[in-house]
Amino acid sequence: MLQIHILLKNVILLYMVACAAWGIYNGIRQRPASDSYRTTLLIAEGLFVVESLVGMELLGNGKVPADPLHFLYGFFGIAVLPSITGWVGKGRKRESLWLGLAALFLAGVAIRATATGGHM
Repeated sequence: MLQIHILLKNVILLYMVACAAWGIYNGIRQRPASDSYRTTLLIAEGLFVVESLVGMELLGNGKVPADPLHFLYGFFGIAVLPSITGWVGKGRKRESLWLGLAALFLAGVAIRATATGGHM
């Protein structure tokens, strides 16, 4: 299960970097977020949920992260995208930019979660 957790972290990191590049690029060009981009972010949210479920399974099996801050990063992974999406709203100016920056933040969260997770 730990290998799945590590694999999902790598997938999330790469996926969020791609989402960030897409959103920031469209934001600089002042294009609104497309339905395709919003769907891509919905998939990212699903990845974070699955990653958290795998983490809870590990926790249930006695695998504890090296730093309790790891749990906060897991919470951020799930909470940030819906919060930013709700705050920005659909069709608003700079919508793509804000969503891209949120994706970039979440890529950083994935890196920090790796640092606090340890080898469990």
